[in-house]
Amino acid sequence: MNILIVDDEQNHRLMLKLHLEDAGHTTNEAANGMEALSLMEKISFDAVLLDMKMDIMDGITTLGMMRQRGIETPVIIITAFSTVKTAVEAMKLGAADYLTKPVDIQALFEALTNCTTSNAACEYAPVEGYVFGGVYSATGLGCVINHLKLVAPTDATVLVLGESGTGKELVARSVHDNSRRKDKPYLAINCAALSENIIESELFGHVKGAFTTAVKDKAGLFEAADGGTLFLDEIGELSQTVQAKLLRVLQEGTFERVGDTKTIKTDVRIIAATNKNLKKLSETGNFREDLYFRLAVFPVEIPPLRDRKEELPALVKFFIEKHSKRFGKLVKSADDAYLRALKNYSFPGNIRELENLVERSMILTTSQKLEASTLPPLGTKQAAGLSIRDNERELIVKALQKTGGNKSKAAEILEISRRTLHNKLKEFDIED
Repeated sequence: MNILIVDDEQNHRLMLKLHLEDAGHTTNEAANGMEALSLMEKISFDAVLLDMKMDIMDGITTLGMMRQRGIETPVIIITAFSTVKTAVEAMKLGAADYLTKPVDIQALFEALTNCTTSNAACEYAPVEGYVFGGVYSATGLGCVINHLKLVAPTDATVLVLGESGTGKELVARSVHDNSRRKDKPYLAINCAALSENIIESELFGHVKGAFTTAVKDKAGLFEAADGGTLFLDEIGELSQTVQAKLLRVLQEGTFERVGDTKTIKTDVRIIAATNKNLKKLSETGNFREDLYFRLAVFPVEIPPLRDRKEELPALVKFFIEKHSKRFGKLVKSADDAYLRALKNYSFPGNIRELENLVERSMILTTSQKLEASTLPPLGTKQAAGLSIRDNERELIVKALQKTGGNKSKAAEILEISRRTLHNKLKEFDIED
């Protein structure tokens, strides 16, 4: 067999090389993932021994890049004990087996025999035409999409990280839509929106009499999503009790309804999201470290809008098309001054804030193009977390200015009754 050894520890590479060549195999060496990929483009190997932790392109990234380039050579992951959890999950991304350091040579030979006689490495293939419910550019969110193409076809748990409003749920939904589970249920729950007792019941269900308001048996989301995907938004807000039950589901695929002793099996893929630093929370004891490792099999970082402003024109157009019918407007685009004003803004509220700004502008515009005059003052604290409700007074003033003080027309623009407008004028002490 011709075997490629990829490890940034020269002594470890030498040890493996000597044992393999003594057994009649031929070997090549690479000190990092970049070197390995370059060699694999030129030479055909029967197997790759891939170290997980390397300074230049780690094992997971190298494995992903191999599959993206169509290199289906069987891969055996080699890892230190501290990263075994990640190595096990790497098998879901296409690795054939894993070994821990120091490598048992007999186990290595057995793994080589097994991986070359099975097609475990070929089970998954990257998604070519990726279905996504939004818009993005190649240099912006497109970089993330390239990683999602690799993980979507697998059953690996995905942890979506990013600031509020960056589109984490849209990303989660796209992973489901491009997976083998796409025809099965996709269910979502916001872990921050419910109390501990309620979220435990929502996730795992309950039996009649389990608590005061449990008047009948109820199936939870893990039962309802069986065979599909469950999206857990703001997972960092879960209590320690619920974290423990979730860990068991991830490890064993089993749970009990609240108040019941009957064990239920489930086959659900988990996609979790948070705007918190779960790694730090796990290090300080505020989030279970074992659960963190289970969730962070394939972490995906969503960049904030301020770091991908090249996507602003496409996003503005997307939101114009999305809301034009709702507002009964003939708006087709935004003018250059409007886009320039947006590009000079930092968007603390990210995509969600941009959508609110576009909605607001559409309400105020009377032409077919959004103009900069319909934007509020940007770059101030007041603009952060912008919503239509927060800006009612300014909206009303702008609407009256647009209509020359005609309250009936202003009410139409604002999509409220004339009576409601009259009440708002009093509430905000706007001269009637």
